[in-house]
Amino acid sequence: MGTTRIAIVDDHALVRDGLARLLALEAGFSVVGACGDGAGALELVAVCRPDVVLLDISLPDADGRDLGGEICRRSPKTRVLMLSMHSEPEYAAAAVSRGACGLVGKAASPEALVDAIRRVAAGETLPTPQQLSPREREVLALVAAGRSNDEVARELGIQRKTVDGHCERLMHKLEIHTRAALVAYGRRLAF
Repeated sequence: MGTTRIAIVDDHALVRDGLARLLALEAGFSVVGACGDGAGALELVAVCRPDVVLLDISLPDADGRDLGGEICRRSPKTRVLMLSMHSEPEYAAAAVSRGACGLVGKAASPEALVDAIRRVAAGETLPTPQQLSPREREVLALVAAGRSNDEVARELGIQRKTVDGHCERLMHKLEIHTRAALVAYGRRLAF
């Protein structure tokens, strides 16, 4: 796979600069531009034709979810990955329903962000927690916090076997194949 061209849209200059520096360290990534508002984002996409746009969900002149949809309409080959300080499931679901390929919480680790960019660039749409039951979200949050299945069972007052079943269903629903990947996914959501 060639170089993934990335544009960054966030209204905070420190966030834009920090993301650009982080991504410059990753093999196969090239940051082709950055801006801080919706109008600039549309111009940036038109000129640079990035493969992936990291798009803040809250901009001063635009709702990032709507802007993400507009970017997808204007540049169908560009994939939009939303960034948000909000971790509620409805934010990710709303972003994906308007054309984004997923949402990464700003509290996520750098490794989780890089993984999400690679997955989106490869054509994936990140699963949203909207698909999960309230109990599955509880189990995922505890697993992401580093708890063992025995600890999750004790904390939730359920059997270990039940936790094992929840973890298996989570991996199936989210198309994740290892516990480490499940932990990384849960941390990306930053419950």
